[in-house]
Amino acid sequence: MTEPCNKPMRVVHTAVVVVGDIAVFLAFVILGKAEHEITLGQALFRTALPFGFVWVVGSPWLGAYKASTIYNLSTMAWKIPLVWLLCGLVALVGRALLTNQPLILTFVVVSIAVQGVLLISWRGVFMLAVTKLATRHD
Repeated sequence: MTEPCNKPMRVVHTAVVVVGDIAVFLAFVILGKAEHEITLGQALFRTALPFGFVWVVGSPWLGAYKASTIYNLSTMAWKIPLVWLLCGLVALVGRALLTNQPLILTFVVVSIAVQGVLLISWRGVFMLAVTKLATRHD
């Protein structure tokens, strides 16, 4: 897909992608809360906070919000998994320190895999929606 040349629209799209990315971490927490019977506050603090914080702070520096990543499927398909793997692993270490609990391999694998799939899926849906809207206006 070609990048939209309208700068204000790109800012709106980037904001939507940031909100969608954060929604991925919240969805993971809500699914985990139901599975593990912990309070929402505990889940938000112990899980969403480390993942969301590291993603929001680190991923822009690694190119997750560049136009080429937001609007180009082939770039997104390789860049988001790599950025997520790095940010997710940092977040897991931060989570272990924050909660004073050891890293558990099953949680590491599940959290990296599930949130990675959710991030890539969400970004794909966003690209599809933007493409559909762009073709309607042409």
